[in-house]
Amino acid sequence: MTTMFWILWFFIAFLVVLVAFTLRKENQDMPRRDILRAVESTGKMGVAERSFLWVFSWLDTRFRLQDYWNMSKGAYYNMHRQMPLTHAEKYKLRIIWYWYPLYCLGGISFLSFIILVITGTVLGIYYVPGGEGDPSPAYASMEYIMTQLPFGYILRAVHHWTTHFMVASVFLHMCRVYFTGAYRNPRELNWLIGVALMALTIVFGYSGYLLPWDSLAYGAAIIGINLANSSPLVGKYVATLLFSGSELTPLTVTRMYFIHVFISTCHRYNAHHHTFVYCLGTRHCGAALIRSEKYGINR
Repeated sequence: MTTMFWILWFFIAFLVVLVAFTLRKENQDMPRRDILRAVESTGKMGVAERSFLWVFSWLDTRFRLQDYWNMSKGAYYNMHRQMPLTHAEKYKLRIIWYWYPLYCLGGISFLSFIILVITGTVLGIYYVPGGEGDPSPAYASMEYIMTQLPFGYILRAVHHWTTHFMVASVFLHMCRVYFTGAYRNPRELNWLIGVALMALTIVFGYSGYLLPWDSLAYGAAIIGINLANSSPLVGKYVATLLFSGSELTPLTVTRMYFIHVFISTCHRYNAHHHTFVYCLGTRHCGAALIRSEKYGINR
């Protein structure tokens, strides 16, 4: 233990000496002092400002942060794509709102999906699908996550409320697309993909609602299986496909877990959806279309 202690301190001292010699050489070669003098000439700087400039210039001399930032910014603005301007700026609209919040709902839905994948992956490590016994393995594992797993309650809460947020944002996104006529030519295929993603999102949320297999989940499962059985002609087959039978059994939880986990692979159509948006752009609202005729823009 003592040997490791002295080795660690020797390594730290070596790094300190190396950095000190490096900074001493840079005082002659690097323009850090010139930068600080130029900024100080404009006004008095505090300790925080001086520390920030010192750290930034030290990193910039090693990693060329400004060069890479300027290069990436230039490449971004030179790409053949729709520029990230607000609709008011793009069409010179005189409106009350500076930007349209409803045009961000698609991105909010995708961000919610990413959060759900991350939190769901962590929760899936500790979740045990199974409906047999009292308490069932599903309920016992959920109780363990909520009461004993560090930060498990927060993870499940984030997963739970992000699901509601995603369903609401996807629904409002579909409403915005419909009422602005963005489903028309040439975006019909993208509209169909969006409708499929909306249906998958609902199934995604419903199957996850049953996984705790508590009283609320059991009641929701009864409602779902009754709705499936009441479907004409194919009701029995739909119930068997979704609930592993025409009645609730312990295998229902396993089937819902399979649907909830592996249906997320169907969300790879998100990539196709975003690809169409990237290629075709977004259709703007009626006010923008009226103004666009004045400026010779046909979108």
